[in-house]
Amino acid sequence: MYEIEYLQKASDDLDEIYFYISNDNPLAADKMVNSILDAVDKLKIFPLIGTIITDKISLRGDYRMMITKPYLVIYRVIDTRVIIYRVLHEKRYLGAL
Repeated sequence: MYEIEYLQKASDDLDEIYFYISNDNPLAADKMVNSILDAVDKLKIFPLIGTIITDKISLRGDYRMMITKPYLVIYRVIDTRVIIYRVLHEKRYLGAL
C-alpha cells in the first residue's frame, strides 16, 4: 500500500475550497472536501489511476491528475509515496501549476 503525502500547497488548496463553499453552505463544504479526501485515499491502492498530464503541459516528471468534479488533484508517485501537489478547480488548474 502506498503512503499519501500532502504538500503544504495542497493542504492550503483544501482549506480554500472548504472556506469558499462554506460561505454559502457548510454542509456542502464538508461533503466536497470529504469527497476529495475519499478519492485521494483510493490512490493508496491504485496510485496510477490518474491521467498522466506531463504530455499536456510542460512539467518535468510524471505528474498525474485525478478528477473529482469540479476539482482536479495533481500528484506524483515516487517510490511508495503518492505526493499530492495541488487540488484545484478544473477551470484554473493549468495556470496555477
